[in-house]
Amino acid sequence: MSDLINNIKLIASDIDGTLLLNSTKQVSDELFLQIRRLKKDKGILFMAASGRQYQNLQVLFRPVKDEIIYLCENGCLGVYQNQIIYQKELERELAFKIAESILAEENCEVQISTPDTQYIMPKTEAFYRYMKNEAGIKVKKIKNIRAIREPILKVAVYNPCSMAHRDRLQKLYGHKCAIHLGRSDWTDFTPLKTDKGTALKAIIKTLRIKPKECMAFGDYYNDESMLKAVGFPIVMNTAPLDLQKIGKETTDTVEHAIERIYF
Repeated sequence: MSDLINNIKLIASDIDGTLLLNSTKQVSDELFLQIRRLKKDKGILFMAASGRQYQNLQVLFRPVKDEIIYLCENGCLGVYQNQIIYQKELERELAFKIAESILAEENCEVQISTPDTQYIMPKTEAFYRYMKNEAGIKVKKIKNIRAIREPILKVAVYNPCSMAHRDRLQKLYGHKCAIHLGRSDWTDFTPLKTDKGTALKAIIKTLRIKPKECMAFGDYYNDESMLKAVGFPIVMNTAPLDLQKIGKETTDTVEHAIERIYF
């Protein structure tokens, strides 16, 4: 166990339900200090691994935004030192068909992610306000999704009222793309064989880091591939019991685990 810990060169962490607990919207100052200390004293890089967008994660990690690696959009985009080092695109016609199916679902809103912009066709003003103000995402309202010209990374559906749409959409597109079910009100549609684990392995290969030299924190099934891809997975004690079995250990917070292991 000590050999695994001593050889760690990168720590990846999920965000919602892992770093941000109990509806918390801001990363703790303690973690920012830990990220700097890990890099300076231990030579360990930190990776924010999330279904969130790059711009959103930069805001969330503002004090250390130029010091960390970003694994965004549930494995579609990797960014380090302001350079895209990994990118997977959803086939355009498939992306448009998924988006149109989402719009046809009652009470469902659609978000289409490109590397620089998040496009929405809000059915309600409340959804637009939520995206702009609460989610902290740079969004652009459009009237025609087929007018999007940039590469499409991901299509997502938002529904705070019901999960009934998930089964219908999964039957339609589950064989054509990867579907990521989160704890929250979001479901993501990404290219086949795209997930956090696949993206992490591709990113660390570019950085010449081995999977066994990585630690990862997660709390839900969309983190499973990432947890299985690293040498030292740590699972939140709020995670489903079957997911907890993947971890070398469990923790109540990421900060507590890092402090206990390294400081």
